[in-house]
Amino acid sequence: MPETMASPFSMRRADVPIGKLTRHRVDTSWLLKDSGERDVYLYKPHARGPFPLLVVYDGTDYLQHGRLATIVDNLIADRRIRPIAMALLQNGRSRRSLEYFGSDATIAWLDREILPLARQHIRLVNIKEQPGAYGVLGASAGGIMSMYTALRMPEIFGRALCQAGVYSLYGRDFAAVDLVRHQHACDIQLWMDAGRFDDLLEDNRRMVRLLEERSYNVTYREFSGGHNYTAWRDDVWRGLEVMFPFAR
Repeated sequence: MPETMASPFSMRRADVPIGKLTRHRVDTSWLLKDSGERDVYLYKPHARGPFPLLVVYDGTDYLQHGRLATIVDNLIADRRIRPIAMALLQNGRSRRSLEYFGSDATIAWLDREILPLARQHIRLVNIKEQPGAYGVLGASAGGIMSMYTALRMPEIFGRALCQAGVYSLYGRDFAAVDLVRHQHACDIQLWMDAGRFDDLLEDNRRMVRLLEERSYNVTYREFSGGHNYTAWRDDVWRGLEVMFPFAR
């Protein structure tokens, strides 16, 4: 795209320590009602904990196409962000829209399966001592689900990164929009971005206006790009810097 520039953090560097990435199988039979188990990847940075946790919707896509683990490794090494842990979730494929368009079943699955798994394997920040210290990230349908997660679980997820989120469908707003209208959990911190060639650009602009009118803490950025992981890969580092700044 015109004026675009590749992320300086998406390429692996020989001098940067690599975080540990592990694969786990997690039950989905009860809450998500699919085949029974699903892959979840946990990322532990090459640093000493405790760490805040970032939950990533469409996490396998962010790993493969968004190079997210490499980006986080480089940001930590350059002291652009504090060391963070990640739980990268596989979506439900054909069930993705059911799980991401404002699903309380997904919220319960996070609470029952994902958070205990992450605590078991990684030394995390004590959320009771630091409420809202964790974050959640997603793009497109994962973007609205990220915002919904923070609105529904602000005591845990006080930070949401929403890349090119879908805030309405066929002229009807999702539940997250109504929660914002009623100023629910207005202390959360939000990062939103969208490409100027993205079909969802106007929907994102409308959502930003509503958030600002309701006095939410939102940072919004537009860039030269479309609706794809190349665009999100090259901009996500900016949101991570805002949400998890390095303490100097």
